[in-house]
Amino acid sequence: MIFTIYKRALAVLMKRPFALWGISLLEVILTGLVTMLFGAVPGIALGINLLLNTSMTMIFLHGYRGDGVATVQLFDCFKDGATAKRVLGGMLWMDLWVFLWGLIPIAGPIFTIIKTYEYRLTPYILVTEPEISATEAIKVSSKRTKGWKGMMFGADILLPVVVALIILILLLLASIPYIGVLFGLILFVFVVCCMALYPLYFGLIQAAFYEEIKNPTPIAPRPARPRYVDPPVSGAFCPHCGAPLPADSNFCTNCGTKLK
Repeated sequence: MIFTIYKRALAVLMKRPFALWGISLLEVILTGLVTMLFGAVPGIALGINLLLNTSMTMIFLHGYRGDGVATVQLFDCFKDGATAKRVLGGMLWMDLWVFLWGLIPIAGPIFTIIKTYEYRLTPYILVTEPEISATEAIKVSSKRTKGWKGMMFGADILLPVVVALIILILLLLASIPYIGVLFGLILFVFVVCCMALYPLYFGLIQAAFYEEIKNPTPIAPRPARPRYVDPPVSGAFCPHCGAPLPADSNFCTNCGTKLK
């Protein structure tokens, strides 16, 4: 399933890399500006950045679903007071519970990781399922992620491990005399592409898990293997071993005696 989600997310990214990259870059710039302008009032900066981040999360979901993505969608969570209040309340409620779980002595860091994955669907629920209250969103997310947390964790870990291995291999190849320059250039291009596209790909993978959990894509069953059918028997028997002979056979299928 992890590789299926990787494949689908990559297909979406290849269709609209520049649109997603441009909107993502704008979100980073706006987040930085908000932090600079309202740094003296952390509550305002935190609230605005949470709304921007949630809107970007939904843009990845739109992209994964095949819907159009546009810069204006970056402000969807600001469209009215009720939406902003709902998203802020739900996200802050989620962060509060993750923080409280993290206060458990010794096992706190482990619970923080578990609850982070358990509540991962919360922003999608807050925006797309208004019938669920802001405080109930984390409970709904907890129920839906049962049996999926390990897979989501594996998807998050496998991707950077693969990237790190590719970088390590290219570094080793770049140390080879003469042809190492070529591999050094490939390494540079690969790192630049990763810096530009990795956050987009990661966002699409997260959106993919919400979509697949909420609306699983049916997987076509594998075709059944053809059953072995014994060849028709002629009614004759091998003169050497006595085994029944298939119709029109030139050799005995049991001992190999030539018949004709």
